[in-house]
Amino acid sequence: MATNNSTPRPGPRRRSLLWAAALVAAGGLATALARGGAPAEATPAQPPSYAALAAGGEGASGLTIVDGSAPRATPGNAGPTWPAVPPEGSGGSWPLTSSIRRLKLAVPGLSAWIARSAAGGVCVLLYDGKPVEGVNAVDLACSTPAGFGAGASLEVSEIPGMPGRVIEAGVEPDGVSAVSTPLADGTTAVSPVSGNAWARSGTEPPAPGAEPTAITGGWR
Repeated sequence: MATNNSTPRPGPRRRSLLWAAALVAAGGLATALARGGAPAEATPAQPPSYAALAAGGEGASGLTIVDGSAPRATPGNAGPTWPAVPPEGSGGSWPLTSSIRRLKLAVPGLSAWIARSAAGGVCVLLYDGKPVEGVNAVDLACSTPAGFGAGASLEVSEIPGMPGRVIEAGVEPDGVSAVSTPLADGTTAVSPVSGNAWARSGTEPPAPGAEPTAITGGWR
């Protein structure tokens, strides 16, 4: 029989609206909510790590880094772009370009990347494949430096061409096998973690105030 060890996020995790390239350019047609963790109460024997951040990965494959601090419109079916310069007011919650690595998600049509943030946390970037007013929307969420080991995740809704669709995606440190999220209808969604990444796509949003909970060990 499989066993599991569910680890709630230590303390209340803040839900805050973060800057997302597509949202600024498209007038906020989507909502990206970042979930950043708090530090663990006890210092772990081994510092948290993310294998996906290791040097020699795929790099920013599939994500074109452009000069400036604003998203760019792209012609035709060109892929998503990401500004290399942090926008004013980012407060260091911005991915270090050299650390961006491509992730593999189980949900078709989504593209994601992991990165270290300039402030010392960990970031997740997500592209839902739906251009908005000529901009290939890339959403961003970064944890605080203290929350590096708790991962980062975001929620996107009101997606053009996908009415009622809710997408969640995030990154978790090595050793986390799945995350569970309480949903607004009273059920719980369990999403497997592979290569430090997880995602779910559905019609039910998370319950108000709910945060993903890390699961280690076996689960079913």
